[in-house]
Amino acid sequence: MDNLKDMKDEVLVVTNASDGNKPHVVERIEQDGSLKTQPLAKAKPDGDFLKIGRSESILEAFFSNFKRQFDNPSDFRFYHIPAELLAAAKDMADLFRKPEENAAMIDGYRLDPEQHVRKQDLRQAPATEEPAPQQSTKWSMEQVDWQQLARMGITPESLGEIGTARLLNGHESAVLDIRTNFEGISFETPACIRLVESPDGKPVLNIECCKRYPDLKEYMGTELPQEVQDNLLKTNNAGRTIDIRQPDGTVESCLLSFNPKTNRLHHLPMQDMKQVREINGVTLTEDQGLRLMNGESVLVEGMWSERRQKHYDARLQYNVCKGGFDYDFRGLNRKVEQGQSQSGQREIIIPQKLKGVELTQEQKDALKAGKAAYVKGMSDGGGGTFNAYVRPNYEKMKFDFFRWNPDKSQKQSQGQTGGQPKQSAQTASQNRRIRKSEKKGVGASL
Repeated sequence: MDNLKDMKDEVLVVTNASDGNKPHVVERIEQDGSLKTQPLAKAKPDGDFLKIGRSESILEAFFSNFKRQFDNPSDFRFYHIPAELLAAAKDMADLFRKPEENAAMIDGYRLDPEQHVRKQDLRQAPATEEPAPQQSTKWSMEQVDWQQLARMGITPESLGEIGTARLLNGHESAVLDIRTNFEGISFETPACIRLVESPDGKPVLNIECCKRYPDLKEYMGTELPQEVQDNLLKTNNAGRTIDIRQPDGTVESCLLSFNPKTNRLHHLPMQDMKQVREINGVTLTEDQGLRLMNGESVLVEGMWSERRQKHYDARLQYNVCKGGFDYDFRGLNRKVEQGQSQSGQREIIIPQKLKGVELTQEQKDALKAGKAAYVKGMSDGGGGTFNAYVRPNYEKMKFDFFRWNPDKSQKQSQGQTGGQPKQSAQTASQNRRIRKSEKKGVGASL
């Protein structure tokens, strides 16, 4: 495939894990939030699609709307491809159905919705708000040895904005053609790069060359059971610990993961694995913690998303290559599992922490009963804190935040008679829900 910088007219391709990653070309997003698409295999270059060209603003608006409309955006993957390639759409469709197996071919075209959403949020922020910090990445551009990368044929322009941001955050790049020199002979080799932290805190370039074919039968002289090989191909993780002989002759119990981009295996000794006791507001049971440490896939329910202000469930499994957990949502009907009890009563799972604040038993009991609870010192997501009354919203399955006690306002309005309905209506209008942009400094008025 051609380099991304050479693309002109581009179209948006979307896949959904829930339907087997069948690729579709996006025409538009409807008013009700549904995507208007057509199968990629049937698409033609002259079709009526959402043409994104080189315009970032279109993507920003699209993904911001998409984030608001869809419950499970992480199930979707987006790609931008040249419109000319639609002439071979039928042949391309199979590539997207197996994204892990074909990562080397398609990851260079993958889009990160969050990157564009953040841009849109910054542009829509009120002028009265303090400007957001310029650096939102782990390292700055100035900390990177771009001269070293330039000798390899890598520049910020060739990486693109998204690729550069991923590099600065310590994430692995897409497969790149790395220029190198060996005994006076210059040649190119496919590889992935990432920045890792040195002991002195500075970013150091790590290069992982791609193998043409994966070798999952053995690793470091240790023969891998067929079950483990199957797990590596299916989930990129062994699914259990493996005894691996180290270069010094000792045998260590390790976690093992597979990087489909480079076709290489990576291990982590169990002694270097830190025990996790809490994930996204959920305190793990002893059994869950032990199983995660042993490389198993574990269902964790009721995790809290600060960004989306709602609970979610997922199967978690530690990935050595990523240095963190894989989140698997396949087969989970989260709307039913978290929004419906056995009796048919809608309920919201109450987290241990809400916006960084450990909830008291009294607060949790109030929220569980559907009442408002006053919570101090919650994080506003921008480095500040705010205070507010919090009450479950059963219709949207999230929490609402109020300046004053909404339960008291309701009781007052219900008890008003004759000459006082006008006053109660005014009180209700004043006590509207706190918007995200208003959370900074809310505590001062409470």
